[in-house]
Amino acid sequence: MDEMPRIAIIGGTGEFGQLFARIFKEAMCSVVVTGRSKEKGERAARTLGVEYTNNNTLAASEADIVIICVSIENTTAVIEEVAPHIRPGSLLTDFTSVKMEPVQAMAKHASEDVEVLGTHPMFGPRVSGLEGQIVILTPIRGGKWTDFLKDFFKAKKARIFISKPEEHDRVMAVVQGLTHFAYITTASTIRRLGYDVEETRRYASPVYELMLDFIARIVGQNPQLYAQIQIHNPFVSEVHTAFIGEAEKLKSIVAGKDASGFEKTMTSSARIFKDVDSSMGKSDKAISALTLELKRLKESVGFEVAVRHIYSGAVHVGLVLSVDPEILVLDCQGKKTRLKLSNIELLDDEARFNWKKEQMGLRKMDFSFVFPEDVDEALLAELVAGFRATIVSCEVVDVFRGDQIPSGFKSITLRFETLESGDADFIKRVLSGLGGKAR
Repeated sequence: MDEMPRIAIIGGTGEFGQLFARIFKEAMCSVVVTGRSKEKGERAARTLGVEYTNNNTLAASEADIVIICVSIENTTAVIEEVAPHIRPGSLLTDFTSVKMEPVQAMAKHASEDVEVLGTHPMFGPRVSGLEGQIVILTPIRGGKWTDFLKDFFKAKKARIFISKPEEHDRVMAVVQGLTHFAYITTASTIRRLGYDVEETRRYASPVYELMLDFIARIVGQNPQLYAQIQIHNPFVSEVHTAFIGEAEKLKSIVAGKDASGFEKTMTSSARIFKDVDSSMGKSDKAISALTLELKRLKESVGFEVAVRHIYSGAVHVGLVLSVDPEILVLDCQGKKTRLKLSNIELLDDEARFNWKKEQMGLRKMDFSFVFPEDVDEALLAELVAGFRATIVSCEVVDVFRGDQIPSGFKSITLRFETLESGDADFIKRVLSGLGGKAR
């Protein structure tokens, strides 16, 4: 990736477009975003450090990579608008959840010497980066910039899958179409029955608790996007028909008190999972995670921890004042900070120390202690440094023998680099405990 491209994100002032504008900008690409609102576009450009224009064709004509990042229902129209203006050798790609229609439009309206690639990032704008995220590619006409984009995603440690447009849409009709349909229908059913969701949580099994959280994750997001996924995927309708048919069949089995029929349906359904034990293990981990982090935080009351906000990526370091199943309260250098547990992850000690080292720097402190002549000062430095993780380094900077020092003794000066202000008292206690006397 020696040559960095100029990238135009058409519709880049939306949440998803801004996510990728930031990611590409951080990788030193030249980025321009477009959007209908000049005020919103200029604000996004200032925040992200990119360019803005409300002229789609101008942005597309000057770019090496043109990314269509608008709503699914407007994607084809925008492709028809910009594709004829894209330079030969450049790449035209779309970042939408369906692939057949956009890819056909790109291949039709862009000249034959323009690269065409269908792209489906399988995540939403709330992620902080690409590592571990799935990106599905449906290449049509490859070349230099197609290879760049593949390598870029790989370098960011995204998981890349290559597919064909029709295959993609058929699979997504189940992965997204069925999943969203079932979850939204479940939420609608609870609403229709008049149940208070929070009241049902009081009686909830861990599986029900997780299901509610996943349902809330779906119904709490952009309803326009989810509607378009359902409406514009050409294979969703047959999936809905199959789902409703199976629901009706199971309903009849239960109404007829046909226990053997129910058992047969459940057993035959289990056979589609090649490794049920693996799925059990993954779900066990998810269930365990609901309580493990809370337990660790409760054990940390009065101690310093570091937590990362899942969506913003911001790290908060402070003393734990209190914690309950919903809220963590930290004392961050005298400022009380309240954080929702559902939005944070607890970092380990190494990550906490690394963050403090980067953000706050190291404290350098010298200590002079008198020890017997036969003490090995190098070994002493190594020993004390290993007593505490927050002591980053320790070196011998001076060994002194003189009239002020009793016969048979020597003064050893050790220089420490530490992360905690409280390390000074700890170091003094350790050196005294090892038989040293402060000068």
